Amino acid sequence: MRQPIVAWAGDCLVRGDVSLDDGRISDRVNELELLTFFGATLESLEDGHEVQVDELEVERRELHLIEVEGARGDPARRLRTIEERVTLEIGPFVVTGNLHRAPQNAPLAALAGWARFVPVTDADIQVSGHDDAPRHRAVVLINRDRIAKTVTPFAIHVHDSESWEGTETPA
Repeated sequence: MRQPIVAWAGDCLVRGDVSLDDGRISDRVNELELLTFFGATLESLEDGHEVQVDELEVERRELHLIEVEGARGDPARRLRTIEERVTLEIGPFVVTGNLHRAPQNAPLAALAGWARFVPVTDADIQVSGHDDAPRHRAVVLINRDRIAKTVTPFAIHVHDSESWEGTETPA
């Protein structure tokens, strides 16, 4: 079964139909090394010009983001998670959204798992250096190997014992 996909590479958007079979898009993308886009359109991020090709093979590692639409997979497989708001720099893109982790896992644990592409929900995508309004998507898959910087909006300052010298012990 072919599904329409929009993927973001370093210099262009790639639109086309990809054979993903059944199941969640994230599971299939993480299994495949090569994605074949049928009826593909490549749109330059630099000047917006488009090129169309009947078939295009793209190595998974070349993709930075993949937009996810449609089915979310088997509801029986969903787990309770904690959302963490985060801003990620991924190549020329800045994505602000929610990572999800199990309650017992450490913060940002989603970025240390086995999966190459990790889901981010309630995501805003901005292209660095462009003044366009951020593109909002319910879910995007991010290539964790391409993450250059991770910023969490809430900094937690940790004091060591030396920083408390000469002050009262906190209650």
